[in-house]
Amino acid sequence: MNKKYLRNNRYLRYTLKGLAIVVGLILILYIIAFIYVSANKKKIILQVTEQIGKKLTGNVSIKDVELSFFSDFPRVAVVLHNVLITDSMYAQHHHAFFTGEEVFANVSVINMISKRSFLNGFKINKGSFYLYTDASGYTNKYLFSPKKDSAAANKSTTSKNELKRITLNDVRLVDDNRQKNKLYDIVIKELKLDLNDKDSSTFLFSTKANMVIKSLAFNLERGSFIKDKTFRGNFEVGYDKKLKQIQLDSVNIKLDDQPFNMTARFDMAGDDRKFSLRLYTEDILYSFARSLVTPKISSALSIADIDKPLDVVATLSGPLKGGDPLVAVNFITKKAQLKTPFVDFDKASFKGFFTNEVVPGQPKKDPNSKITITDFSATWKDLPVTSNKIEILNLSQPLLTCDLHSSFSLATFNNIMGSNVLQLTSGTGVANITYKGPVAKNNNTNSFVNGFVSFKNGTILYRPRDVELKNVNGRIVFRSSDVFVENLQCVVLNNKVVMQGRALNLLTLIDASPNKVNIDWNIFSPSINLNAFTYLLKARKKVVAVGNSKGKLVKMASNLDQALDQGSVVVSLKTGHLIYKKFDATNVLANISVLQDRYVINNVSMEHAGGKMMLSGSLIGQAANRHNAKIKVSVQNADISKTLDAFNNFGQDGITSKVINGKLTANIDASLAIDGEGKAYPGSVEGLVDFSLKDGALINYEPLKKMQSFIFKNRDFTNIRFAELKDRLEIKNNEVKINRMEIQSSVMSMFVEGLYSTKGNTDISIQVPFSNLHKPDADLKPENIGTDKKGGRSVYLRGRPGPDGKIKFKLDLFNKFNKEKEPK
Repeated sequence: MNKKYLRNNRYLRYTLKGLAIVVGLILILYIIAFIYVSANKKKIILQVTEQIGKKLTGNVSIKDVELSFFSDFPRVAVVLHNVLITDSMYAQHHHAFFTGEEVFANVSVINMISKRSFLNGFKINKGSFYLYTDASGYTNKYLFSPKKDSAAANKSTTSKNELKRITLNDVRLVDDNRQKNKLYDIVIKELKLDLNDKDSSTFLFSTKANMVIKSLAFNLERGSFIKDKTFRGNFEVGYDKKLKQIQLDSVNIKLDDQPFNMTARFDMAGDDRKFSLRLYTEDILYSFARSLVTPKISSALSIADIDKPLDVVATLSGPLKGGDPLVAVNFITKKAQLKTPFVDFDKASFKGFFTNEVVPGQPKKDPNSKITITDFSATWKDLPVTSNKIEILNLSQPLLTCDLHSSFSLATFNNIMGSNVLQLTSGTGVANITYKGPVAKNNNTNSFVNGFVSFKNGTILYRPRDVELKNVNGRIVFRSSDVFVENLQCVVLNNKVVMQGRALNLLTLIDASPNKVNIDWNIFSPSINLNAFTYLLKARKKVVAVGNSKGKLVKMASNLDQALDQGSVVVSLKTGHLIYKKFDATNVLANISVLQDRYVINNVSMEHAGGKMMLSGSLIGQAANRHNAKIKVSVQNADISKTLDAFNNFGQDGITSKVINGKLTANIDASLAIDGEGKAYPGSVEGLVDFSLKDGALINYEPLKKMQSFIFKNRDFTNIRFAELKDRLEIKNNEVKINRMEIQSSVMSMFVEGLYSTKGNTDISIQVPFSNLHKPDADLKPENIGTDKKGGRSVYLRGRPGPDGKIKFKLDLFNKFNKEKEPK
């Protein structure tokens, strides 16, 4: 035990002695160096300043110089105080090439003694480098070029560099190029470079950096990259002596504590010096990523906002002499919230790419820039949305091109649409849409949508009319700014309907001028019962927004509502069978314009009562329950009994469907007011009726039967057949003016004229020629002689209301009726 202890103790003593000898030798060397330096202080200072002066071609001013042995111990340094280096034009531009409060020039005493290059390091405290180029191209960068030294020129250029260390503390580096309009401005808090002249081809810098990039503007008009960002890192920088290229290979740095992996190349030889830079980072916030690019690019990227981090790979390359670099950025994110000027997406996953050179060779500016999104999937208010490609071109005036695909429930889409007019309550839909148009708000004149939206088993409520469309199937097709409705099948108030439609330039007008929207609408139905559509005669309901409209496409829905409310709809209707109250028609073709406050009946044709009918006119809303109608009707060979019955005897009871038969041909030009149920207001009918009735017969017509009490008591007045009956009836204010009308009948011939009134003003004159005294044969076919004929000697009867309001006929012996109507 004691032997082992003594042996260990002996080893310890030997070790301590060895260390003491080494330390002693070092101290002796430093003492020798200190003595040498102290003895040669003035000489050393002179040599250092001379060597620095040989390297610089500018005006050098040093306020004070001293020798420091301990300031950078164990190194010996010459300390230069308040150093100022200027160029020959400094008095004009006032930008000093270099200023430094303290510059430490480290020297090698051994090299100095052996008369070799003795400067092996620099340290600068509180200084600045200002590289200045004016608009004419003059620059102070010539100061970087060392003074020509013929002796040095004869030395080998491959001699090893003696500089081992450069340290900068609180030093500002500015490259202000007014000619190229660029500005690099870096505040170096701390920069340590340990230099290793590794071999004849490579030079390594072990770098520790902590600095603030105030400006990295390749073009001041476009702004700076990485502005006001802290740059930190410990890494190696290589310099290839043969290529004369600075190289950084996959080094790790931090920008404002965001880790990046960086690879870079800087060509330092030749006139066409270039650089390339690649940055990769994970989990970077979109807002921070935007802050790393120029304000213009950032502004362009501000059209969207992403709440989740992205993985980003960015490359920059271009000439070192200035100009816009080529920028390419790839990024990817998952399950993010994406906000855009159009809609906001949730759970968005996509890949993206940005470049500022779409067309090679063109300027690398916003007009030549592009953002591309691929593999996009997200939800939009619970609707799943996918896109193969979304592209934004020209970031100065962004133009969006995209495709969107979705399968959704109509009820879910209704909550998004937020329309006050249309309410989607059930069914499913599929959308495949492509869009091309500007991102900024505009009048849509250059926005184009293509694709379709299809519906299946849908239910849609048209709220202003409380009309429900059931079992809706079909699709809406978009072509540029036009919209087409194809094969839209549904059930409307128990009427099966198939519809086609188009609205040209709809997507342009819907935002700028919804009142100018024109919709062509084609409707086919096997059978339509118009009784179910009397709601069209009622005033539109004032609808209010349902639910919470926040976050909905309120503007778009509002514009659609306005287009439907204020625009023009031209409806072409075709149906095999049309029913309205007592009216019945087949083979109906109609063309009707639906305007905001009126219906214009352009043309309607149909078959009715065995004949044909055509009509046109208008229906104008005047009040909540009143519409003014103007109508022109042409009737050919219709059964007059059925026609009168269908039209409720046109609001009169003089001749009704129960007392007359025959084939009617007529032209009617009338106006009237109707209520919300389609009924005419009493006294509102006004118009002209030109009619021809062939094969006519009056059955139990009371006014003629009453004539039997005066004439031809033995003749049959219950069923009177007559020749073609023609006349013009003038209807106004509940009165019908009967112009002189010839009646050649199976009972007798007569001429009728006068006024039929429901107001008690009836005054009818009947001329019965004496030729009627001869009873006609039973098989005689009546023939007209013309209303312009006098009729010969006649008996006149005059019908007026009696005390009971019923018409009473009396003999008018002196034809007072005609005498009273003659102008005085």
